Amino acid sequence: MDHTSINSRKYLILIPAIAALIIALIPTLKYQWPLGWDIIYHVQYAQVYAHNGFTLINPLLNAPVGQKIGYPPLFHFLIAAMGTGLGIDFFQVARLLQPLLAMAIVLSVSYVAYKLYGEIAGIGAGFLMLSSMLVERMILALPENLALIFIPLAVYLYYRSIQDKKLKMAILGGLLFILVIGTHQAATLCLGLTIITITLMELVVYRDFKVLGNFVSFFLLLMGIVIAGVVALQIFAPELLQTIMQQGISALTGMSTSLDYSRSLGIYSYLGNIGALVLIFSVIGAVFALKNHRRKDNLILVWIMVMIILSNAYLLGVNVITYRVLIYLLIPLSILGGYGIKISCCKIKEYQESGKYPRFSSPNIRAGFLVVILAISMLSAVLTVTDPDIAVYSAKNEFGKVQIAPPSDSEVDLANWFRENGNQSRSVVISNQFTGMFLATEAGMPLNYGFAHYALKNHTDTPLLRLKEINVGYLVYDKNLVLPAEDKDNPIYMRSINSEFFSLYYFSKNITQNFPQIKPDYATKVYENDDFIVCTIDY
Repeated sequence: MDHTSINSRKYLILIPAIAALIIALIPTLKYQWPLGWDIIYHVQYAQVYAHNGFTLINPLLNAPVGQKIGYPPLFHFLIAAMGTGLGIDFFQVARLLQPLLAMAIVLSVSYVAYKLYGEIAGIGAGFLMLSSMLVERMILALPENLALIFIPLAVYLYYRSIQDKKLKMAILGGLLFILVIGTHQAATLCLGLTIITITLMELVVYRDFKVLGNFVSFFLLLMGIVIAGVVALQIFAPELLQTIMQQGISALTGMSTSLDYSRSLGIYSYLGNIGALVLIFSVIGAVFALKNHRRKDNLILVWIMVMIILSNAYLLGVNVITYRVLIYLLIPLSILGGYGIKISCCKIKEYQESGKYPRFSSPNIRAGFLVVILAISMLSAVLTVTDPDIAVYSAKNEFGKVQIAPPSDSEVDLANWFRENGNQSRSVVISNQFTGMFLATEAGMPLNYGFAHYALKNHTDTPLLRLKEINVGYLVYDKNLVLPAEDKDNPIYMRSINSEFFSLYYFSKNITQNFPQIKPDYATKVYENDDFIVCTIDY
């Protein structure tokens, strides 16, 4: 099979998407829980929407007040709709989504590469996505991965609107942008910056001022929704509109518009996560893209440039998690790499037709070249997803790592106990907030964040009447959270240790052996397993 015959078989761009489905099925079928820790609270949000309808407050967190959800709802609506419609557990919906999302992301990238550079580029781009170490992130059931399906298509539609001078294509791209807004904040930023940068390129490089019409058309639906929303708020809830105008959208939704911290990535980790095949063929593609200087080539190069700048924004004083941006960079790099694979096939054909290398005149050489690239990509993907570490997630602190996913047997037993015996009208305080998040999701127990105030013996800030007022009903202790070096000479004490997302509460001595010195007098121990102790509050 030579590359000309491939060009007559458009359906072949489905091959990398099917490969992604198979790759993602490996860990999906191997592990009973969906991969990652984030999915625990995303499933929780879906449950809140399923039980309460659309709301901005999650009543399971920060009881009794509740906590602003702070996340666009589209992904959670999807889980809730599928779980309710199919009558299956929401965690199992997340497992089902893992291979489907991975397949859709790869298909989206392959399709855009095919439309820009042909079938070989489309096939190559899809397999280059799989060759990257970032495939382990692509198979997670996350809002971000739902947004990644729309981003390449939105960028391509905007390009087509400019190329073909059809504003309706820009409007369709803007519709996808609205879906991204409803799914993930960082994806919204990445897509918005890409569209703005492409527009600036058109203005500066091509002096095409008509692109402003495309730009306005892309954001036309969004502007219409915003205007309609403002008018509706002015009529029905003017005080709410005033709050938003004064304090911003975060005051209403809890959505963060910036990061409180930054995490950079070393150059070797940076390149290692992207993958050697992606880098090699994207360089080949970049050389010919710069040489040809076509509009579509410049589009991809500008797209890559803005993602590289964003991933290194910490150098400009802007907080950014570099690793999280790499998946957005991988998309245009893979498209450019797919073009590089196509160029390589064309060069092989040219050498063959020149007659200088008669031993390499067989068309099987070109087919073999493609097969080797695709085989290496598949092998890399299989090695990535079969690594046992892919299923284990931990939070770091000064004493090492604490496993936060998947749920341990003790955590599952704890959740089962609360499901059978817990009173959901009363909240839980717990020393391990990661386990607490799982309890809230799996057992529906509200969480109160006052462990340091309510779970210690003879604490002056814990009158029983106060606990009754705020409905705190259970104290849960993680027996593993003990300081490495026990302080035997002093009375037992507790320390709050920052562990990335939450603070964990460590005790200075063995919890089981010293529990009478820890447990408040108003609490009664009612359950214990290998890792946890549960007490009820007597009132």
